[in-house]
Amino acid sequence: MIPEAVMDERQRKPEKSKMPRNVIVLGIVSLLTDSASEMIYPLIPIFVAALGSGALVLGVIEGVAETTAAILKLFSGIISDKLRKRKLLVAIGYTISSLARPFTGLAGSAWQIVFIRMTDRIGKGIRTAPRDALIASSVGESIRGKAFGFHRAMDHAGAVLGPLLAIGTLLILILVFEMKDTLLTLRWTFCLAIIPGLFAVLTVLFFVKEKVDPVPAGKPFRFSLKQFDKNFIAYLSVVVLFTLGNSSDAFLLFRVGEAIHQSGSLYAIVAGAPLLGDMVSQFGDSEAQKRLVDILFMPLIWGFFHVIKAAFSTPLGALSDKIGRKVAINIGWGIYAFVYLSFAFIDRLPGGWQIVATFILFAIYALFYAFSEGPEKAFVADVVRPEVRGSAFGMYNFAVGLGALPASVIFGILYNAFGAMVAFGTGAAIACISMILLAVIVREEPRRAIS
Repeated sequence: MIPEAVMDERQRKPEKSKMPRNVIVLGIVSLLTDSASEMIYPLIPIFVAALGSGALVLGVIEGVAETTAAILKLFSGIISDKLRKRKLLVAIGYTISSLARPFTGLAGSAWQIVFIRMTDRIGKGIRTAPRDALIASSVGESIRGKAFGFHRAMDHAGAVLGPLLAIGTLLILILVFEMKDTLLTLRWTFCLAIIPGLFAVLTVLFFVKEKVDPVPAGKPFRFSLKQFDKNFIAYLSVVVLFTLGNSSDAFLLFRVGEAIHQSGSLYAIVAGAPLLGDMVSQFGDSEAQKRLVDILFMPLIWGFFHVIKAAFSTPLGALSDKIGRKVAINIGWGIYAFVYLSFAFIDRLPGGWQIVATFILFAIYALFYAFSEGPEKAFVADVVRPEVRGSAFGMYNFAVGLGALPASVIFGILYNAFGAMVAFGTGAAIACISMILLAVIVREEPRRAIS
């Protein structure tokens, strides 16, 4: 049964199909923040390699960062319900991330990045659950999937803009300032990521409006697991299992970079192009030139990936309002399993086909996010009482992050010890098991159709 308070909320609020201002503004904030983040993120695998480290260190960096965020998401959600102040925590979180992120450019070793990423994720941990609760409180139930899908679309649009900014910055540093050192150009690019981050903070401070659902009379807020039914706990348990097989996307970039660098096909194409070939030829020896081509390719593929995510997140999030959250989520998880298996074999292709396959697989992989991200969060808002949404989103995000550290570390260990086939195959198998459990043990209540 749907909790009585949720039913009361539906009777109390008229349904609206128009996207509320808060949702739009928070989408813009995510666009700016992700622009700053994605100026750095797709280049981290290359930066880590340039500092002399590999897949295992990358796994520790990503796992520690995401787990740190997960723990804070739980507590910030609970605190936002207690204080009844979502915006304050959202602003604090974005500020911490925006100031910490550019310090990546000052790292002297790969292990220092762990602490920088951890600080960045502290900011994310503080802001995420209150922001999700703010979105849920700002929108009608019948377009909740669409609203969360829109927010994810704006986030992904920022992830398109970020790599483009990174590529533009790299080209300016190389062509205008004549930087020849790979590490130095990366460091400057990372430091300049502070600019869009600061714009995001200012947008939160001046344009986001506080929105908190009223607490029922005579019911002061107290956090307790008893506030959540067995169905919600079962859902979180399945999410944790899926997350154990859902390692950082940095490994996909690492895999592509490894395969393409070894084949040399991309370098051959670029070196044969009139303008690009001339530019690359001025950048040190052949190995340095190959590394430059890799550096420019990663933001390009990452930006393409997020173009697809941005284009499909809103319509596929809205689709979950019609076909149901579980169906949409399971379609997404099925896509994930297929793509992970495919990346295991990408190095078996001829060099030129590796490049084509990379674009195709990242396009398909983007649909995993479009089908699952918005519906997963909308499902949370569907089944809990409005006054504990901050806590519920905190628990959901904690569940996602709970598996992040072991997922990425285990993936890195499997990759180092047994190779890509075993690492990616394990992730695909866990996704398939999670799909079955979601279909069998989690109950979804029917929702009203959109009028």
